[in-house]
Amino acid sequence: MLVGVDVGGTFTDFVDEDLRIHKVPSTPRNPGAAVLAGLRALRGTAMAHGTTVATNAVLEGRGARTALVTTEGFEDVLAIGRQHRPSLYDFRVTRPDPLVPAERRFGLAERVASDGTVLRAPDPEALAAIAAQMRASGAESVAVCLLFSFLKPEHERLVRDALADLPVSLSSEVLPEFREFERTSTTVLDAYVKPLVDRYLADLEASLGAPFLVMRSSGGVVRSPAVRARPLDLLLSGPAGGVAAARVVADLVGERNVITFDMGGTSADVSVIADGQAAWTIEATLAGHPIASPVVDITSVGAGGGSVAWFDAGGALRVGPRSAGAEPGPMCYGRGGTEFTVADADLLGGALPTALLGGTMPLQVHAAKRGAKALISHFGTYDEAIVAVQSVVRANMGSAVRLALSKRGLDPRDFALLAFGGAGAMHAAYLARDIGIPRILVPFLPGAFSAYGILVSDLRHDFGRTQVTPLADAGPVVEDILAEFSDRARRAFERQGFREEPLLAPSVDLRYVGQSYEVNVAVGGDLPAEFHRRHEAIYGYAARDEPVEVVTVRLTATIPRPHPVPPVEPHGEPVKGTRSVVFPEGRETATAYARVALPVGFEAEGPAVVEEDHATTVVPPGARFRVDRHGVLAVEVGA
Repeated sequence: MLVGVDVGGTFTDFVDEDLRIHKVPSTPRNPGAAVLAGLRALRGTAMAHGTTVATNAVLEGRGARTALVTTEGFEDVLAIGRQHRPSLYDFRVTRPDPLVPAERRFGLAERVASDGTVLRAPDPEALAAIAAQMRASGAESVAVCLLFSFLKPEHERLVRDALADLPVSLSSEVLPEFREFERTSTTVLDAYVKPLVDRYLADLEASLGAPFLVMRSSGGVVRSPAVRARPLDLLLSGPAGGVAAARVVADLVGERNVITFDMGGTSADVSVIADGQAAWTIEATLAGHPIASPVVDITSVGAGGGSVAWFDAGGALRVGPRSAGAEPGPMCYGRGGTEFTVADADLLGGALPTALLGGTMPLQVHAAKRGAKALISHFGTYDEAIVAVQSVVRANMGSAVRLALSKRGLDPRDFALLAFGGAGAMHAAYLARDIGIPRILVPFLPGAFSAYGILVSDLRHDFGRTQVTPLADAGPVVEDILAEFSDRARRAFERQGFREEPLLAPSVDLRYVGQSYEVNVAVGGDLPAEFHRRHEAIYGYAARDEPVEVVTVRLTATIPRPHPVPPVEPHGEPVKGTRSVVFPEGRETATAYARVALPVGFEAEGPAVVEEDHATTVVPPGARFRVDRHGVLAVEVGA
């Protein structure tokens, strides 16, 4: 039995091939313990796994003691970085310290020219000396990033041969693309998490008795040995499962434009699916460190059910980014939490039921009320305090949605907000109203939607290589690189035991000559015309008389996997009763519906709450919901 597993900050979610859901509290100190407990409960024999193990290692500074080998004279590239400022007018802004300190950065006397010509080959004695220095430095992992190695990788391979007793990450394999700082940062991140990820995945392989599928940051899954060799793919993989699942649901209900909104216990993750295609980027960062490898473009904010409400020095209410997490969790969990959170507000406001996980986890209303008392002195009543906390957290999440849309020049009125995660559907309607999104969609299995996405994600490999060439002359060069990538993709799938012919999606990064940024365009049509069109859509202009050049050639190879969908088999009574719910308009009596009892075509008006075991959908006054195809809830949010 294959099981999709999503390790979150508060809960670890499981969805098996029969689409049964299971949840257990996450075990941050030993994430594998929760994974194995859930697999045992579902009798899973194999899994597709998404995890934040690598991400947390970087955020918490728990990676390996890493060394760096660069071309002599480039040892300080990590420290120099770029002139980018996260806040343009903040004179106190600081950058994170490099993951490799100066004493573990080594320069090798070698040089490759920008056309791939070898100007100076490494001397064997110099290689041996650097290897000895690294061992003496106590390095546990090594990143190698030599100048123009994406054109001539042999020198980096010589360094690896000299360090056969240490884990080594080569930039020519991790990221064979230009831009020295980003390539070095990305390779260092790969080396920084490699020993930790290798141990974690190896232990799970040993427990399961075989390799398993792992979710990658770019979307799609591969066998665990491939991720152990290139752990960079795990750094931003957690939220990618939700985007993969959203594409499946969007196709099922015929929505081409969807904003994904995943609100869990610790964070809210937002991404965009425009014209049926998920957005991706090569400009991601983690804890201030650039990751130039293709990843699903997700905007995250520290806003979840466990986000803590607090007052800043000026007396203003803030919510997050700090979270109560899984241990001790919100006050209403009854596990020793001492700070009031969004989940506590939702419980007191009537949006959250009095028990989670299908009734197996009762919540303590009295504990939440005790936490709310600190807010009442500022707001006067429980209801005003609840609305204040919910409004602030929604404003935080709204900023992420606006950013995801505005940086692509997209109109929110053209999109639906697809809400999932344990808390997403509770807050989505008012979030959509604030932004101007006309409707929300709540998919099946919303409380474990990312785990479902990991279960159904396609097998995937991504390839890229920088080859700066005038577009007019690039045809043969692009064809040769794509032919090589196609062969590599087939061999990679075959090594993992997959014999199916992969689907190939070639593309190129194009720019006007002299620009410092690129636009990705699919290969197959009129490349110049499509580049001008996309450039104008993104930046507001197109210089159609200017020469265009190819910068990087890319290929995505996928093997589709089954997309099981739960049947809509209503049972029981639709109406469970009524309950008092706090809305921004005031406290009102809302009708409570059991989602499992609602047939396709069922319609009703708010105020209402639609309950299921692992999520609750709040329908505000003036809104109307309908059960759409495949049981998806469609809520017209109104004005």
